[in-house]
Amino acid sequence: MVSNARRPVGLVDSVKVLFYASSLLGLVPYSLREFFARHALRISIVGNIWVVFNMVSYSAMYHLATDDYIGVGGGEQGTLTSAIGIFIIYMEPLMMCIDLLAAIINQKLLIECMERLEKVDAKLANENITVNNARIQRYIVVILVLVLVFESVLTTYNFVKFAEAYTLWSLIWFITAFPTGINSVSRLWFVVLVLAVRHRFQAMNSHMDELAGMLEEHNERWEDELEIEKHEIPMNYLEKEIFTIRSHRRGVVHGMVPVKKFSNSTKVIDVKPFEKKISEEKAIAQKRSMFEFLSFDKYMKVDEKLDKKMILVCRTHDELCEIGKSINSMFSFQMLVSMAHGFMAITAQFYFLYCALSNQGVPVLFRSAQVPQISVMLIFYVAVKCVICIYVCWKTKTESQRTGVFMHHLANIVDETHFYQIVNHLSLKLLNHQLNFSACGFFDLDMTTLYAITGAITSYLIILIQFNLAAIQKVTNSTATANETLTTVAPLLNLTTTAPDSARENYER
Repeated sequence: MVSNARRPVGLVDSVKVLFYASSLLGLVPYSLREFFARHALRISIVGNIWVVFNMVSYSAMYHLATDDYIGVGGGEQGTLTSAIGIFIIYMEPLMMCIDLLAAIINQKLLIECMERLEKVDAKLANENITVNNARIQRYIVVILVLVLVFESVLTTYNFVKFAEAYTLWSLIWFITAFPTGINSVSRLWFVVLVLAVRHRFQAMNSHMDELAGMLEEHNERWEDELEIEKHEIPMNYLEKEIFTIRSHRRGVVHGMVPVKKFSNSTKVIDVKPFEKKISEEKAIAQKRSMFEFLSFDKYMKVDEKLDKKMILVCRTHDELCEIGKSINSMFSFQMLVSMAHGFMAITAQFYFLYCALSNQGVPVLFRSAQVPQISVMLIFYVAVKCVICIYVCWKTKTESQRTGVFMHHLANIVDETHFYQIVNHLSLKLLNHQLNFSACGFFDLDMTTLYAITGAITSYLIILIQFNLAAIQKVTNSTATANETLTTVAPLLNLTTTAPDSARENYER
């Protein structure tokens, strides 16, 4: 009973809440019955039809609701503002269609990624490296609750604030929450898969760190028992490695052959036909006297099991990097569109919020900016979706690069020639296992991109505000000029108007 209670949660079991939510929204084209019965992802024709049906129905109803409430077909505002507004508004159903089509296209690839991750878990479990998938399950629940809260609050607030009449048909406005909700759930699938890769990197790195700590504690006890001074000649890791490899190649470990002195005088040499093998204590003492400045080459403290473990870590690292590249290929285009939408939506919302706060007219397409609470929540919601994806990708990339650091730290603790050689050989392979997440190659999903996007939003806001101030100044100057002209011309108009009247009166007299 205890073993069953402590049995680790599988990856497929950890995403069951996300799978059920995605099936309800029509995002994943898999069999709901097979997943419920066997906890496995299986391709389903009915699931594919359900995804296509939702894509068409959501798009049509989104257009009806948007045209009814926001008045996309109206021409009251400027042409450029209308074009920008329509493009930003209809990017939401466009992103939804891209997510649904990508789910249909990549359905086999997603199943393959899940199976490969489960195989990696099995290999790591054989080496007593456990992966905690329960954390992913908690993250999914928290993020889904936040998505539901944000979508509900934003949609209800807009409905109550801007609805002209509360009828049964007016409830179609709530359909506008489905495209952004589906987009958020699709981004959650990407985050979950990248997190799964990151947790496996963390498990391997933590295991090597624990091994290094255990060996370091063992070495300290061993050194204290043999009363060996470890710091007679200080050496860093690179120097010890060079001395060890050089000594190993010269065969110093097995003893040095003394150099014979040649002389002209004849000397009788005593031939010893047989010599007993030196004892183990004498060999260790001789070895210690020869390498008293190298505290790490006393005798073999590890066997081939640790070597095989390091080889397994290297192969698993390569497998995880390939899985990460596969995940990136599935979501690369979606991330590009999502980042573009986030940049434009945040910039436009900030600008029209500035216009509303400065008592300027706001186009009907962006009338949600008239309410600061809605604007702040919308900006925060869109920004968080972009930041979470970028942050998770950056942390996963960083964690994959730390594997070589932990491996060399373990080699420094072991301090053996053969283990140095194995780690150096595996390090060359780790250098070729580069994991990187990008948006179709246009930019990497890391903190540098987040900094660039933030700077671009700030720059465009400053430019738009300057254009706005220039337009206001131009209108003010035109109004002042018109008033001055009217003031100057008005007396002349009055004079020309009264002159004919006086002449007519004189003529009548």
